[in-house]
Amino acid sequence: MTGNLHAAGLFGLLAITALAPAGVVAGNVVYRCTATDGTVTLQNAEACPAGQRQQVIEVDVAPPLPAFVPAQPPPGLRVLPVTAVAPSADEGTGAVATAEPVPPPPLYQCTRWDNERYLTGDAVPATRCRPLNTVGIGGLPTLGAGQACEQVEDSCTAVPEENLCRAWKSRVDEAEFRFKVTPAQSPTARERQQEYAALAATYAASTCVR
Repeated sequence: MTGNLHAAGLFGLLAITALAPAGVVAGNVVYRCTATDGTVTLQNAEACPAGQRQQVIEVDVAPPLPAFVPAQPPPGLRVLPVTAVAPSADEGTGAVATAEPVPPPPLYQCTRWDNERYLTGDAVPATRCRPLNTVGIGGLPTLGAGQACEQVEDSCTAVPEENLCRAWKSRVDEAEFRFKVTPAQSPTARERQQEYAALAATYAASTCVR
C-alpha cells in the first residue's frame, strides 16, 4: 500500500465513485486501483494510472490522540529511582531468536462465471450457482416464470513463483481494504479483521519482505 494510508486511519466507507467527489480533501481519499491482470493496489497520494479501473473512497480522519500526561505522586510520597537488575547466568545472553523467513504459500488466480477475478489459497476451485433464464406460460418470462441456476466451477490457475510475492501483496491489500471499509457494527467486521490479520502475518513472515 502506498502513501500514508495507515496514518489516515480508515473508519468508515462514505462514498465509492468513479471520480473524487467535489470538496473532498486529498488526504481523506483512498484510490482503489484494479489493473487489467486483476492486481489490486490502494493509494492516496495520487489517482490510479491510466487504463486501470478506479474506485475512490472518502474516509474519516481519526482525531489526534490526547497528549500523555504522567500521573503525579501524592504529596509527601517519595518516588525511588528504578534500578536495573543484571540478568542471571541462566538467562543466557538475552538475545531474542528470530524465525527464519519462509517462501510464501502458493496462491491461485481464479475467475468466476461472471468474470470476477480473485486470489485464493485453496487449490480446489469453488462451485457457484450460475443463474439461468426461465420462461413462464406461453414462453413469456412474466407468466409463472421461476428461478433456476446451473452449478459451475470457477476457473483457477496457480500463480507463477516469480509473481507470487506481488500476488500476496495484492491479496493482503484487498483484505485490508475489505476490513477497513466494513462498519464496526457489521456482523462481518470481526471476521474480516481476523482474515486480514492472518494474511498480513503470513506475508510478513515470508521471504517476500526479508
